[in-house]
Amino acid sequence: MGRWIILTGTDKCSRSARESGYSLIELTITLCLLMAIALFGLKTMIAGSIMQNWAIAQSMTDAYAGIETSIAQREVFVNIATDTTRAVYPNFISTTVTIGKTPFKTVTATLVRTYHSYTLDADTGALSYLLESYVVFADGKRTYCKVSKVYRTQ
Repeated sequence: MGRWIILTGTDKCSRSARESGYSLIELTITLCLLMAIALFGLKTMIAGSIMQNWAIAQSMTDAYAGIETSIAQREVFVNIATDTTRAVYPNFISTTVTIGKTPFKTVTATLVRTYHSYTLDADTGALSYLLESYVVFADGKRTYCKVSKVYRTQ
């Protein structure tokens, strides 16, 4: 059958009462430290991800403002006053545009367009225009605005 071991008085098979409580305390401290390190790491990763997304959105906004500058520079001068995508300041025309895509969603911004009209010379009737475009991106509590201004003259 089974074997029995008989211990003598000099053999110890368990710890004393003072020693048995230390392992529980050590284990508790170790778990608390591991949880604190894991929480710090998780918060750091989330903060980095949020900041990276914000930087990507700013880059998209900057790129779209560059496109707006290019459009304003190429617009035919005589058509500026009749352009239906812009209004004379202080009025403006606002539209929602797609400025890019991320793996999770389409990024949109508000495009605000306006222009100022100036008469350079009353005798000749020479005109100039200041074309303005504002690309406004809002993400939660933060708002980012990129301005594009192009001065056109005859």
